[in-house]
Amino acid sequence: MHILDIQYLVDYSTNLEDTSMHDLATIYGKVRDTIQSRAENFFDGVGNTRAYPNPPKMSDLEVISLAIAAECIEVISENLLWYKLEKDYPDLFPQLIHRASFNRRKKSLREALLYCTELLAAPMIDDQEAFLIDSIPIPTCKIVREKSSKACRRPELDQVVANKGYNPIVGGYFIGYKMHIISTEQGVYRDLLITQANAHDSIFLKEITTDDKHLEGRILIGDRGYIGQATQLSLFEQVGIYLDVPYRRNQKDYQVYDPEKRIKRKSIEVVFSQYCDEFRLRCNYAKRFSGFEIRILSKIAAKTFKQYWNFTHGRKINQTKHALAA
Repeated sequence: MHILDIQYLVDYSTNLEDTSMHDLATIYGKVRDTIQSRAENFFDGVGNTRAYPNPPKMSDLEVISLAIAAECIEVISENLLWYKLEKDYPDLFPQLIHRASFNRRKKSLREALLYCTELLAAPMIDDQEAFLIDSIPIPTCKIVREKSSKACRRPELDQVVANKGYNPIVGGYFIGYKMHIISTEQGVYRDLLITQANAHDSIFLKEITTDDKHLEGRILIGDRGYIGQATQLSLFEQVGIYLDVPYRRNQKDYQVYDPEKRIKRKSIEVVFSQYCDEFRLRCNYAKRFSGFEIRILSKIAAKTFKQYWNFTHGRKINQTKHALAA
């Protein structure tokens, strides 16, 4: 015998417009106003980053703000996003551009998006704080489609080609990429690199140069995948970065790793869990690397915005699930 709970008989509204937490117009307004105030010298009077021969219908600020707002409310399908804009918010963008134009504009504004993300992250970074480094696998298709799938796998079109890699987190072999990220102890974004799935973790360290002033003089805490005496020495001599990783038990100079640093390093795992759960990091519909990359950067910008919103409102910065509810 089954008893039906009374809660299923009540007509609860499921319209996302009933709450400001999921209201696209409200979230978009918060994102736009915040970015405009933080980067007031970066955008011109109409919200563009450069002069256009023919003024676009949507400004650069509007394109960036809409991309971040969509990730904040977990709308990962641009087809669904355009349907919502045209049906539920016809007055939000009176001159809404075509979805294909929006995609092209987003890709062309890659550097502007990164710059805005760094501006949002800057107030949350402590000058004496250590940084964390780790990587996470991001599949683009299932391993059973290894022979048939062409998504992000065309060398003539993709700057970084997705390939086959192994990681127990995703259940073994997969086709896709690996995202290497550097964050603060609080999980605030500092730098990233997207590589092929079979790339070693230490490849990110080899890409760090003297041009990366934001990493200069920092302690970088990583796991055993970053052990390498030559790499550690190069980072210290050239960039002033001290790489702090736990010893392997079979090393001759083995020492017990500091428990406090071990706990600090685990905080980046929490950040990865939030990216996967809240921003659906591993759900991508891109067919080319340029589209895949800009989706990843938009998710990182959205999380950084939520952290900044909590920071300015006196809340714990990593409680981002309901950060924009009020």
